[in-house]
Amino acid sequence: MTTPNRSALEIAHDAHDDLGGAQLALSKLESLMHAALAAKPMSPHVYNLLDIAWNLAADADNTTSGAFEEIGKAIENCAPQNVQSENVAQESGVAGHES
Repeated sequence: MTTPNRSALEIAHDAHDDLGGAQLALSKLESLMHAALAAKPMSPHVYNLLDIAWNLAADADNTTSGAFEEIGKAIENCAPQNVQSENVAQESGVAGHES
């Protein structure tokens, strides 16, 4: 069985989608940990462990969210423009697209 060759842009787009899924899971985990911290009664040891887990999930969620946006913009900048948008840019005299 042969695998079709995929461009680097296709691979990056798929990885970006996977990162979005991970960010969503981290966001849900953060919410779950926050809700668990509100449970009473709880031993101080369990509370501390949940607090650590919540902070780790929140930090990872924030980092992943920022990376998701940054990578998404980078992928958009790498994507080839279609011919129609290129022609419109040329006709309107948009800088960098004149003939």
